[in-house]
Amino acid sequence: MLDTRKVAENLRNLRESSGMTQTQVAEALYVSRQAVSSWEIGNTMPSIESCIMLLDIYNVSLEELLCLRKTKEENV
Repeated sequence: MLDTRKVAENLRNLRESSGMTQTQVAEALYVSRQAVSSWEIGNTMPSIESCIMLLDIYNVSLEELLCLRKTKEENV
């Protein structure tokens, strides 16, 4: 199950660590800056197409993007 709070925080962290602005991400994905903002505050989730493009932009796996990997603490 997706934890939308974690995904939202992760999307923001990935963008910031890549040195991109919300506007730059939006332009790369052909969406509005408001859409990127909405994802990062957890109001909405990116579409499947946007997720696929984000994988390339941030160079992460789908599991990493959507926080689907369990941490060591969660496995205990």
